[in-house]
Amino acid sequence: MSAATVTYIVGTCVSGTHFSTIQAALDASPAPNTVEVSPGQYGEQITITKPVTLEGIAEGNGSLAEIGIPANYTANARVEGGSASAIAQIYVDHVSGGSVNLSNLAVTGDGFGALDGQGADFFIGVVYEESSGTINQVMTWAQDNNSGNLDVNGWGIWIEGGSSNPSVTVENSSVHNFSSGGIFAIGETTAPDLTVAIKNNFVSSVYEGDNNIVVYQGTNPTVSGNTVIGGVYGIFITSPTGSITGNTLLGSQTGIALTADGPSVTSNNVYGATEYGIAVSATLKKSIVEKNTIRNVQSASSSDSDGTGIELGCNNISSSQVNSNTIIDAVAGYGDAPAGFGGSNTYVGLFSDVATCASDSVSRKASPAPRLKLLGQSREQ
Repeated sequence: MSAATVTYIVGTCVSGTHFSTIQAALDASPAPNTVEVSPGQYGEQITITKPVTLEGIAEGNGSLAEIGIPANYTANARVEGGSASAIAQIYVDHVSGGSVNLSNLAVTGDGFGALDGQGADFFIGVVYEESSGTINQVMTWAQDNNSGNLDVNGWGIWIEGGSSNPSVTVENSSVHNFSSGGIFAIGETTAPDLTVAIKNNFVSSVYEGDNNIVVYQGTNPTVSGNTVIGGVYGIFITSPTGSITGNTLLGSQTGIALTADGPSVTSNNVYGATEYGIAVSATLKKSIVEKNTIRNVQSASSSDSDGTGIELGCNNISSSQVNSNTIIDAVAGYGDAPAGFGGSNTYVGLFSDVATCASDSVSRKASPAPRLKLLGQSREQ
């Protein structure tokens, strides 16, 4: 005979066993399978250590359960393999034996003061630390310097793998107003120990130096169907495998940065990048970059297209792996391509279809792989 399902209610909008705070419901005995949260504001930091579904109860007027930052916030989480501390609003901490699913929640950092005095490196809306589950229809915002403090390393969603090989899906969510990055995924080792699907989300940078979706080493990612706006990098990927497909990127400095061989980059739409539509900074033997559309690569200070559709960085890359792309309105379709690079592509309104490393007219000086600035960084030194 199966155990009874336990559901607790936070707030009073529906009948059931009621609690006044989310953490009290999560900590109650018997442990809940589901915690439903009434619309309203909840100023608390939440730690989850057991499998559970935490979901907001949506009202007809669109009101959500909104989790805010309490006045007495503390550094309650460890990230980057335990080497860095974080102030996390929802901390899913090494949960085993099942999944933690979040849905219909708003997570706001409005009123956050500073990292100073808390011994913290990061301020993060949602942290999954070596735990599996789904984040669906969750909004995060204001993980930033909203109080005027300029040193807040703020992220919307942070997902970290480990020896248990967790699997996390982030879908149908909105992430914006962060001071460092939107969605970040990283494994504990160079071999993938985190499977992550990031799909159908809206991620928007407010600050020019932000990164929107960052997938680091140790992950096996699927990044698809997202709409990404602004920032230095729309999607930054350095994992050894995975796929980046069907995303729309608007106004980033670089739409997609591929810094490792392995992932496929296909059927993405990159509009209005200010430097590169796609930048490749690795020798490719396994990756493919094809069927992408890149339009209007132009810096803000220019009156005409002056950027590069796909930058190859003078790396050893075959046109059999990078081809069938459409590039419209850029100074060069491909920049810093190896000698003999060609392939079947569509070019419209370019100064040069393919600028090789030996070309003086439009070639850009090759640069090392792009780097992200992360406090407490311990894996990519």
